[in-house]
This record gives sequence, structure tokens and C-alpha cells, in this order.
Amino acid sequence: MVVGFVIVAAWELVTAVGVVASRKPMYNALSLVANMLGLAVLFLMLNAQFLFAAQIIVYAGAVMVLFLFVIALLGPRREVPSQRLRFQRPLAVIFVAMLAGAGFGLMQGIHLSTPEKTDLNLFGSVQQVAVGLFTTYLYPFELTSILLLVAAVGAIYL
Repeated sequence: MVVGFVIVAAWELVTAVGVVASRKPMYNALSLVANMLGLAVLFLMLNAQFLFAAQIIVYAGAVMVLFLFVIALLGPRREVPSQRLRFQRPLAVIFVAMLAGAGFGLMQGIHLSTPEKTDLNLFGSVQQVAVGLFTTYLYPFELTSILLLVAAVGAIYL
């Protein structure tokens, strides 16, 4: 299990760097698809089958196909390199250090103990999500479905 996690984590790092470092928009989007597929595998390794399926269908499927379609439709052109600001690199280093410090500070308060009443075998499973959706969060779930229905009808009307 640990070896699989290390392989998937390395995959995630490589594809994340590909999203940011590539100069061609199509390669950026394809790297993002590969990153989302790796994230889905991580969900599956955590025994969260519902999140795995939702990640594949919604994000790696529908959203990224839309991104790739828009990129292909617009015809990516090479941008003319603009002149950088004089203090851009030092400010970037300062902001990255501040972000890393804030992340480290937040991590100091996290304790990795699980409560006794939590059944981790059902965590993220379809049954657990369904119980939460149709008991505790039924009202917000139905409001969201009505909002999406109104938005879809409005989009079709326009």
C-alpha cells in the first residue's frame, strides 16, 4: 500500500509540475487531466469509491473535455513575452515563504487521531455519502438541485 502511494504521489508531483511548467496550453490541460486521474486513484486507495467515481466522471471527464474543447476552439497562440517587473522574483520568493510558513503553522495544530465512533471502513463510501446527503444535508441538497435546474432551464432559454 505504501509503495502504491509513493508511486501515485510521484505521479501527482510530476503532472502538477507539468501543469505549471509547460508552455503549450494543450499540454497544460492534458497534464491537469493526468493529475485529476491520479487524484482519483488516491481516493480509491482511501477506500472512497464515490469520490473516485465523481472525480473521474465530473472533473477528469466533463470539465477537462470542456477545457480542451475551448483551448482547441480558440486556437492557442504564442504570447509575446512581456517585460517583467523589477521586483517580481524577490516578491515571489517572499510570498512563497509566507505561504509555506502559514502552511507549516496550520499543520502544527493538526492531530491525526480518529474518534472511536468513526467507522473508517465506510468513510467516503457510497453508503456514507448517501446517508449524509439524505438525512443531515437533505434541505441544502434539494435547494442546490432546484438552483441547478433553474440555471439549466435559463441557459436553454437564452
